[in-house]
Amino acid sequence: MKKNIVVIGAGLAGTLICNELVEKCNVTLLEAGEKDRVSYPEITFASKPLASVKTFCIGGGGTTNLWHNGLMPIHGEDVTSSEFHAILVDSEQHRAKVASNLYWVDDQYTAEYESIVSQMNAIAENTGVFSDGIDCLLYPKKYKKLEADTRINAYYSVTDIDFVSNGKSIQSVNYYINDTKHSIDADIIILSAGALGSPLLVKKVLSAIGCSCEKVGTGFMDHPLGFVGKVKFKKNINKLIKQFALLDRGNYECRTAIRLKSACGKYTCAAFFRPALSMENNLSIHKYKSLLGASSGIERIKNMFSLKIFHPDILAEIFSHLFSLPIPGRIYNVLLVFEQKRGESSVAYDKNGLVVDWRITKEELSVYNGSLNKLVRMLSGIADEINVKTDIDENWLWSHAHHSGTISMGKDTDSCVDQDLKFHSCDNVFVCDGSIIQEHSYANTGLTIGQLAMRLAERVLQ
Repeated sequence: MKKNIVVIGAGLAGTLICNELVEKCNVTLLEAGEKDRVSYPEITFASKPLASVKTFCIGGGGTTNLWHNGLMPIHGEDVTSSEFHAILVDSEQHRAKVASNLYWVDDQYTAEYESIVSQMNAIAENTGVFSDGIDCLLYPKKYKKLEADTRINAYYSVTDIDFVSNGKSIQSVNYYINDTKHSIDADIIILSAGALGSPLLVKKVLSAIGCSCEKVGTGFMDHPLGFVGKVKFKKNINKLIKQFALLDRGNYECRTAIRLKSACGKYTCAAFFRPALSMENNLSIHKYKSLLGASSGIERIKNMFSLKIFHPDILAEIFSHLFSLPIPGRIYNVLLVFEQKRGESSVAYDKNGLVVDWRITKEELSVYNGSLNKLVRMLSGIADEINVKTDIDENWLWSHAHHSGTISMGKDTDSCVDQDLKFHSCDNVFVCDGSIIQEHSYANTGLTIGQLAMRLAERVLQ
């Protein structure tokens, strides 16, 4: 008899899991948003706002409606948690399959990624300055939001969910659409509502079985991201840097990152170079450039009604995108992606809805400024001019929309889930989405979320 699987959340993880299980299981998908329309839940920020654009949405496909599909693995060498390191390494066997599901043109992502990293590392070694190595972020040229298989029993616009327990298991899920109550029996339940959505569901499951976990929702982390300055490279190195900034590989584009290990070895950050026209290092222009690039549709048109659009760096970017031509010259923006660790930042829900308390600590800022100083030292021998701010505060940083870490993992019962992503205190409920990523260095999280989803689907089938 086929198992009855209920997956809650139609984002990257939930959709991949459903599509993987539907051949051999009865799969029901529940989603708060509409199937073909994206909406943005209101967020109250207790401390620092994530960004000036929307970084979280609900609807069919979840936040795959918002992303640019950059594929980059989280490397085991950058992970200090033994539990998360173990499942990360175990999930690597699914990497090529996940990439294919995320619109890579064939099933050879892993081989191609390793090949291009090797090639770019060999070139970088000739400079003698990038001592921590490089990494590559690969973008398939054609991608779209993820779609659930038509064989899945998918229900959208779900307004509420609660759980009915039987001992230490959940035997059924009640869900509500247009104030009408529906119920479905479940052998296995998988929560995939994302780092901002899953904590509320986790608390409901724990309440249903008479348990609690004070740390649910705590540990929220993101990648603080910011343009921090400009650099003008020497003529003899400029050809290499142009390849680092953007390399067209036919079916995909490659952006090369400069790895930056912190002095304590705990953090790993990355620098990207993007062509520019001026050496001006203006925070308001950097923020406007990011706002314009991250917005779309009507919002982008609204954002264009600003005098900042006439800044030479902005005009150069627009011209480059419109005509697919590289910006000439030897001047580049320096974009830093910083690592954050699980700490006291949190996600919670009150009577008004979602509350996000995102903080960048003094320790983190100290690490980030140390990384910036390290980068400046690296570049000093290959640049004619450097204008990088090496004492940034949190105003220079905003969210990279890689929300993670709100569900704790470990062998001890103080943690919420074990290495199989199953609740310690519940026999048939799992969590799989960005919330269970415990460390993420500087890497885009989509590929890793997919790997963990495929790993969990394999265990469910077994």
